[in-house]
Parts: sequence; C-alpha cells; structure tokens
Amino acid sequence: MSEYEAVIGLEVHCQLATRTKMFTGATCDFGREPNSQVDVVTLGLPGALPVVNGQAVELAVRAALSLNGTVAEHSKFDRKHYFYPDLPKGYQISQFDEPYCTGGSITIELEGGGTKVIRLTRIHMEEDAGKLIHQDGGKWSEVDLNRAGTPLIEIVSDPDLRSAQEAYAYLVELKRSLKWVGVSDCEMQEGSLRCDANVSIRPVGQAKFGTRCEIKNLNSFRAVEAAIEHEIRQQVALHKAGRYHEVVQCTKLWDPDLKTTKVMRTKENAADYRYFPDPDLPALVIPAARVEAIRSAMPELPQIREARFQSQYALERAAAKELTAESPIADYFEALIAAGCPAKLAANWTREEAIRLANDQHKPLTVAAPLPIMAELILLVANNKVARVVAKAECSELFASGQKPEAYFTAKDQIQVQDTAALAALVAQAIAQEAKVVEDIRSGKLSAAGRLVGVSMKLSGGKFNPNDVKAELAKQLGVAL
Repeated sequence: MSEYEAVIGLEVHCQLATRTKMFTGATCDFGREPNSQVDVVTLGLPGALPVVNGQAVELAVRAALSLNGTVAEHSKFDRKHYFYPDLPKGYQISQFDEPYCTGGSITIELEGGGTKVIRLTRIHMEEDAGKLIHQDGGKWSEVDLNRAGTPLIEIVSDPDLRSAQEAYAYLVELKRSLKWVGVSDCEMQEGSLRCDANVSIRPVGQAKFGTRCEIKNLNSFRAVEAAIEHEIRQQVALHKAGRYHEVVQCTKLWDPDLKTTKVMRTKENAADYRYFPDPDLPALVIPAARVEAIRSAMPELPQIREARFQSQYALERAAAKELTAESPIADYFEALIAAGCPAKLAANWTREEAIRLANDQHKPLTVAAPLPIMAELILLVANNKVARVVAKAECSELFASGQKPEAYFTAKDQIQVQDTAALAALVAQAIAQEAKVVEDIRSGKLSAAGRLVGVSMKLSGGKFNPNDVKAELAKQLGVAL
C-alpha cells in the first residue's frame, strides 16, 4: 500500500425508532410473524395513499443536528424504481436531488493518535424494503414484508476515509451519536443499522479517483472492516499485475464464511432508477423554528460531554470516551458524583464493575448495580473502611444479596480497622512466612513487596488498608517501598 491509497465512502442505513412505518400507520416491530405488519399502503394496492410519519421526520432532524448537518426548510420525496419482489409498489419512496439534510461531519480518532474530520455529503429519508428469505437448495425465495416501509435515514459520507480501520472508527462514532439522541437502537443484528461501502484505490499523489466497487448490506462493524480490507487487497493486486481494467464499477456481496466478495450486479447509476417526484406526497417543509425547537430539546451531545468530563473531572481521554459510549453510562457516572463519590473512583467503578454486572445480567446499569448501593460501596472504599481489593472481590455477591454495603462487610468481618499493634504483628507474621520474598526485597527487587502486601492482606481477611500494610512493611524491613 506504499504505492497506492484507498478511497472509501460509506452509506449507512439507519432505521428510525418509530412504532409505525414511514408513510402508513402499520406497525414495524422487529421479530413479529412474517407478513403480519402490512396494510394497503405497504402492499401498494391501487388507490392507497402515503402520509408522512411526523415522528420519523423529527427523529431524522435529531440525527442531522447530532451530526452537524444543515436541515433544509424545503425538501421533497421521490420515487426510486426497483423491480424486486420485496417492494410491491415497484418503487421505493426516497429523496433524490433535494434531501432534507446536507453537509455534516464526524470526528474520528486515528490509530496513531490525533483526530480526523470525515465530512458528510447528505442525509436523506426513505422507506425500507422488505426481506427475501432464500431456501437452501430450493427453487424459490420467500418474502417477508414486515420491514417494507420502515422509516430509514441514509447517511452518506464524502470519500474521506483512507483505511478499513478509519471506516470502523467512523461507524463507532456514528452509532454513538445516533443512539445518544434516541434516533435508533442501532442493533445491527436486527437490521436497524446497515452499511454499504464504496471502495477504490489510486496511486499515491493522484487526485483522480479510481473505479469504485460497492459492497452491500454489511451487518457488523467487523464485517465492514474485513470486507474493505479484502477489496483493497484485491484491487491493489490487479493494479500491480497490470490488470487495472478488470476493476469495474459493480455491486458486491461479502461472504463472511469464505472471507471474500462476489459480484452481485453491475452498478446502477441514478438514471437507471428513473427518479421522479412522488405525485402523492407534497413538499416536505420543516420550518427553522421547528428545527431550533428540536435542537433545544436534545441532550448534551456525547462529544461535548466527553470533553466536559475531561475538563471538569480531570479524567483521561480514554476514560471519558468510555463513559460517554452511551448516555445511560454517562448519566450513571454523574449520578454517583452527585451522591458524593470522588470522580475518579466513580469513573473506575462504573467502567469496571457496573458495566460488567450489566453485561453479565443483560440488564440496565441501574438495575444490575443500583445507584444507592454502588455509591455507598465507593464511599466505603474512599473512606478506607473497606479495602479496594476486598470490595472488588465481593462486588458481584454484594449486589446479588441486595444488602447495604456496610452491613454486608460488617457481617463478613471485612471492615478495615485502625489497630497499629495488630497491624505490626500481622506484618511480622507475613515477613516470617515469606523469607525468600524478604531476601529478594533486601537484594533490591522491590517489586516483590507486592507479594508481602498480598500475604498480609490475606492474613488479615482484608481488614487493614493496603497502604498502611505497605508502610509497616517498609518500616520493619528498613527499606523504602
């Protein structure tokens, strides 16, 4: 790749979190019995007229604002003609030359450090198609129209991405923004977030783009990354072999089992879709005042909250980013601070324990690790009443018990004590037991002191502060630890 540069643009389809479809009142719940969520509009029956879903428009505007886009006051819907069995009308209602949003950007973090701004070309609204279910070895495919008509936005990036890793980072940041403002659940396994990748290469330094291939319907971030890497390697190999003319504009599918792409069809251009304004739908007018009302009702965006966490709570960037991966995590963290927990301890316990418990139990944070219990636990650690190592070891059992932390640790005789004579005797016992470790420490291997601290803590049942144990060890051994 030292001789060639990849040029990548992504088209992301995101289902909007509405109960009903884009142009009809039919429901669009995931996982229902096939063809149970259809009506005369979904089926394209003669005389059935579409009506725009107002909630879908509002969610689309929220998405545009979260991605720094410009919302047009006037846009329109167009018919984009397909001849597939999962669109009974024979066309898809979309937006062609007058989308509701233009511009926008997403800032990603680069692997080598620093950031990069990826520009957006546009975002437009449309309806989803149905789903074909192919029979293994059969002569037919089945059609499920439950998804047909589900509200979508398509987010089209400029060709600013230069590697599969950048594409992955872009999708992570995009998903964070969309989930944060409640636009979509972004569940790729349920089809509510899907990605098409346009990939081409060109010699380094060349301004003109190469011939691009589009890889369709990638349903995981890792699949996007793997498919792009494969396509780049394939195109580079053809160029190096002097067979660059074999790179033709086409649409491909990714086979995750064989880790390869295969041509599905030659790529259509806009003219092939025969767009024209939908005569059944009036122009879409979104007044500027309405856009501002939606903006004012939106939460603090994740990028802004991430920066605030760094400045206000002195958190490192990685910690701040992890805490703002989803709004419930950020809210949980700040609720702990409001309960009096030190910021860094609140951050660590949220990231390491609360999220683990929630993932293990497949429950929300506040259910898996109730805030009052977590706050009391953190304060016990902060006030040196319970050793951190003990609190970590007992965390799962504590939350499963439903007890208050102080009562729980008292019952287990794990509340730390401030008895200097008992501490000195305990450390002396540990030193006597671990003669080899003591010899290592006195010969200069100070890292071995961790072993003695651990032995002392075990002997005490976790009832002494590890820092006090370490200080007593240094005193008795006559070394600086």
